[in-house]
Amino acid sequence: MINLLPIGKVISLIAVTYAAICVMILWGVYDENTTFFTALSIATGGSLLLNATLLLVFCFGWRNLWRVFPELNDLLFPDLNGTWDMVIHWEWEDKKGTSRANATIKQTFLKIGMDVEAEDSDSQTLVAKPKKDAETGRAALYYVFLTTPKHKANVDLQDPYNGTAILKLSLNDKRELKGNYFTSRKTVGHYELTRIE
Repeated sequence: MINLLPIGKVISLIAVTYAAICVMILWGVYDENTTFFTALSIATGGSLLLNATLLLVFCFGWRNLWRVFPELNDLLFPDLNGTWDMVIHWEWEDKKGTSRANATIKQTFLKIGMDVEAEDSDSQTLVAKPKKDAETGRAALYYVFLTTPKHKANVDLQDPYNGTAILKLSLNDKRELKGNYFTSRKTVGHYELTRIE
């Protein structure tokens, strides 16, 4: 999610806020009875408190912030954390089929990843990038993964393979992600994910 923000502006805003808070604290506590170093230490303590607050919000409290201000789901990026029921429509060589899986999306303010557990394979994230359409603001997840087929009796052992998918949040239901995928094994298909409450 952090890569959706203009980092230069965010850093500048935080730096200016720090400076303004330090100046206000210095101005408020510095008088003829207080030494400059005492006022400076109080201002430094205030800026450290602000730093700790920002760190807690970014690392731990951002999901609560999203619950209190649901507009942030549209303004920045939605909270996709949780377990999703997944339907995989696949085509491989001359075969077609559908399989089911469970996907778990883990999202922090700084990163996002998705693991998929299906009957025949497990997938893990290699790279995941949240993105919003510049024109419509529709949320999407660009997802590169490594799939490891499960070895089962009476089935030939298959090598792991890479794949890529672009999953878009449904316009009508914010609990649905859908998108096409393709893999290095030359399979193609479509994912449909529904959030499990």
